[in-house]
Amino acid sequence: MRKFLGTFFLIFALSIPAFIPAAVAQDDVAQQVEALSAEGAGHFRAGEYEVAIALFEEAYELEPVPNLLFNIGRCYEQLEEWELAKEHFEKFITSPDVASEARQQAMNRVQSLNEIIAAEEAEEEEPQEEIAEEEEIEEIDQPNMLPGYAAAGTGGLLIVGGIVMGVMANGNAGLIGDSSLSYEQRLDAQQSARTQGIVADVFYVTGALATAAGIYLILNARQQHADSQQVRALTPWIGRDGAGVGVHLDF
Repeated sequence: MRKFLGTFFLIFALSIPAFIPAAVAQDDVAQQVEALSAEGAGHFRAGEYEVAIALFEEAYELEPVPNLLFNIGRCYEQLEEWELAKEHFEKFITSPDVASEARQQAMNRVQSLNEIIAAEEAEEEEPQEEIAEEEEIEEIDQPNMLPGYAAAGTGGLLIVGGIVMGVMANGNAGLIGDSSLSYEQRLDAQQSARTQGIVADVFYVTGALATAAGIYLILNARQQHADSQQVRALTPWIGRDGAGVGVHLDF
């Protein structure tokens, strides 16, 4: 019996040095994980999410504590990295030894992230439809009324010129009967009045014709544009379910 007890105490005494370093090492890792987690939480509160992620990941490499995954997911949420946040919350949910309340909270966050991701994907598709509508609008030609406006404007200027020449002709005509002027001066006034009268008549006629032509061109351009809108047209369309060519008829 004494021999047996002596052997037991000898084995126990030899085993103590092996247990002590392992326990000390485990405590040291736990302290490092706690320190890194606390430092990461401080950076999270300061809005330094990238630094917080690096510290949480370093702590998780030392010891895979599930709560660190949840913390990393929260950081990616703040950075609006929805896919990465969702990935870490899902890892947290499937980790062992996670409290049911914490798991439910993570599941709620995953559901919210899925809704955000779906909404952003829908918004990315909407500009394509707007671009298609803009392209269709650009294909509708506007009436070209510039030649008509140019002709009408030129006609108006000619009529104004005719009025000016008419006024000048009338002025010279009034000098013909002025007895205070010499014969040569009255003769020059008569010739000037005749010439200015002819020029005025030419300006009146040409201006009236140009104005009439301009009005005709404007009305004709509008009519042609209105007629063209009643013609069938092929226009490309782009939608959420695909693309193709559509036929439309405007009235």
